[in-house]
Amino acid sequence: MLGIFVLAPILIGTIAYIIRDTWAKPLLFLFQFSYVAFAFSQFLSVKANGPIIWNTGGYTDGLALSLFADSLSIFMVLMTSFIYLAFLIFAVNADYFHSKFYFMFLVLEGLIMGLFLSSDLFNIFVFSEVSTVVVSILIMLNKEKQAIYDGMIYFFVNVIGSSFLLFGAGMIYRTFGLLDIRAVSAAMPMLEEPQAMILPYAMMIVTVSNKTAVMPLFSWLPKAHGTPSAPPVISAVLSGLYIKSGVYLFIRFNQMFAPVIDMQSFFFWVGFFTSVMGVIMALGQRDIKLFLAYSTVSQVGLIVVGLSMGSNVAYWGAVYHIFNHALFKSTLFLTSGLIEKEYKTRNIHEIRGLFRRMPWVGAATAFAVLGITGAPFFNGSISKYMIANGTKDAGITLLLNIINLGTILSYVKYSAMLFGKSREEQPGKPERIAAATAFVLGVISLFTGLFGEFLTEFFFGIELQVDTAEYIKKSLVYVFMLVAGVAFYKGLLKRDRILERIGTTELTFNGIITVMTGYFITILVFLSSVL
Repeated sequence: MLGIFVLAPILIGTIAYIIRDTWAKPLLFLFQFSYVAFAFSQFLSVKANGPIIWNTGGYTDGLALSLFADSLSIFMVLMTSFIYLAFLIFAVNADYFHSKFYFMFLVLEGLIMGLFLSSDLFNIFVFSEVSTVVVSILIMLNKEKQAIYDGMIYFFVNVIGSSFLLFGAGMIYRTFGLLDIRAVSAAMPMLEEPQAMILPYAMMIVTVSNKTAVMPLFSWLPKAHGTPSAPPVISAVLSGLYIKSGVYLFIRFNQMFAPVIDMQSFFFWVGFFTSVMGVIMALGQRDIKLFLAYSTVSQVGLIVVGLSMGSNVAYWGAVYHIFNHALFKSTLFLTSGLIEKEYKTRNIHEIRGLFRRMPWVGAATAFAVLGITGAPFFNGSISKYMIANGTKDAGITLLLNIINLGTILSYVKYSAMLFGKSREEQPGKPERIAAATAFVLGVISLFTGLFGEFLTEFFFGIELQVDTAEYIKKSLVYVFMLVAGVAFYKGLLKRDRILERIGTTELTFNGIITVMTGYFITILVFLSSVL
């Protein structure tokens, strides 16, 4: 049954590409609605009966090529299928919604599902490589010069990054004679010399760190997610969903090596500096797409911090933030496309009066901004509350507050688009279905906050008890940070040119590969010193 998640989107995309007529769109939407329903039924099955395992050819578990669905992977599948449906609805009347687009778009959906469900290291490598090709084609869809350059940079950086995974998997197979993640994890405690895992771990973690775009490996991400000519739905799927496959593999690979290697303290600091650097780079952007791309870097850093705190509630808070980020960042990228189309610019400083000119798009943007900054009652406040409750250490709490202050500060700049007067007083008329889809996603950011306690219990089996007094305290801290952020931005950062100079700094291809090599060496040295 799990094979349907991988094969069905590819098959339906192929059929839709072949028929290329008025039947293609109804087929796509009928399939995606059914796909979401099937994902939900499998989620309920895992929730009620435990993990689902599908082994090819009836071979022994651990030796066969396997698809494995537990509470985490099936949640990622359900999240992806639902948001993919929203993307298809958003793009249905767009000029780029043609046979080539929806063929590649659905193929990518199947490959993402393969990354979430595959239990075999070589299969993960194959899904990663093929998805890299598909994403590169989607980035270059409009065949503009800049898009082709960005797509090729993305392709080569990620192909080189994935080669580390292949070599690491080969060393794992040489040691254990196994490639199944669960089987390898069970065999890890039997190792007489844990130091033998230093090299394969370093190789494999470089691949997922690159896919996750943690510091200092994030230079490729703005090129891919912020490509000027890429349709907004492509930027949304890359930043809202596809990057989560890297986070998911980060979780799985660290779980696999956990019996012999513990890198939580290392990645806590990697996540923190990733988040801070993402904020700094976002503040230096004028282009709304590049701003949102660097913001994704910052939010991924926060997720890595939550995953690396050694706390169960912080771990599930980070997982819930994966879902929340998929919602509000998808909303922001979708609305950015509508804003660009209406204002004929992507310059944040030239866009004003969004509430007046595009009320529904402005409302969707506002909901998403409130979500990502962790405003009271919105989804980000719940996931950040869970992450913060994962520690009683005042120092770590301070670091988490610094991250959130940075997020608020950056979105003070972004939110300036909502207010003021537009150069044209006549209200715009964005495509109704697209605007309505973005608005609904924004509203969901509110409802997934209001019902956060119920949803965390339903999705993860975590009985979250939000302490009212503590939540009010954190809400007051948020208000204080918001006031401080507005004052600081208007007083100092609005006219500062240093951040804009920093924001335009980017690495060449050679620089990206050099940094990747340095990151690999750093992990080797760190592990050699602690094991």
